Amino acid sequence: MDILKQMQKLDLFQGVPAEKLRFLAERARYRTYKAGEMFIGETDPAHAFYVIVTGQAKLYKSSPEGREQTLHLLRPGDPFGMCTAFAVDSFPANVMALEESGILEIPGQVMEEVATSEPRLLLNIIQLLSDRLKESMSLIESLSLKEIPQRLASFLLHAMTREGGEKSDRLELTITQRELAKIMGATPEALSRTIRKMSNAGILAMDGRTIRILERVALAEMAEGE
Repeated sequence: MDILKQMQKLDLFQGVPAEKLRFLAERARYRTYKAGEMFIGETDPAHAFYVIVTGQAKLYKSSPEGREQTLHLLRPGDPFGMCTAFAVDSFPANVMALEESGILEIPGQVMEEVATSEPRLLLNIIQLLSDRLKESMSLIESLSLKEIPQRLASFLLHAMTREGGEKSDRLELTITQRELAKIMGATPEALSRTIRKMSNAGILAMDGRTIRILERVALAEMAEGE
């Protein structure tokens, strides 16, 4: 693994001078994890900055009863641990690999040293935090104000636009239906019923992990609660 080459591909480090990037790369560590393996657990002591390089992981909270709420899906290029790198000592959530994955781990002290002297890195971090905050606000709105069909419709529209653009009508899920239910804040059974009803209504068709949207206008109206 050429850590420097990997870092050069990431949006997080775009515009950062070569010597600063080399400084970070020399102090970073690359680690691999199997599907189902924890990167870090809630309340674990941590003072590092992490970036997904390969694979996929989920950032989630869990209750004492074992219920899970997925907060964010982490894909290649996505950072996490930004709060623990600069501020708090314990990690506020759990991060688990959904498939075989590789991450970069950069000591928080090293990131702080470069960030305080390199404005471009700080701006990149602020942009990423702003995007993450926007997604979190949308998730809170969805879970608190929308029913499961609206949540699913909103998720599908957002995911299709992100992966294929505004005109995309097909989505290849990278997660299982059970994991999707955790994002929706629903049980797998409730999500299955919702998908079946939307399929019977001619709004979508699902084959394995492939979802094809048949009536995008109807899907958009459902997302808005109409």
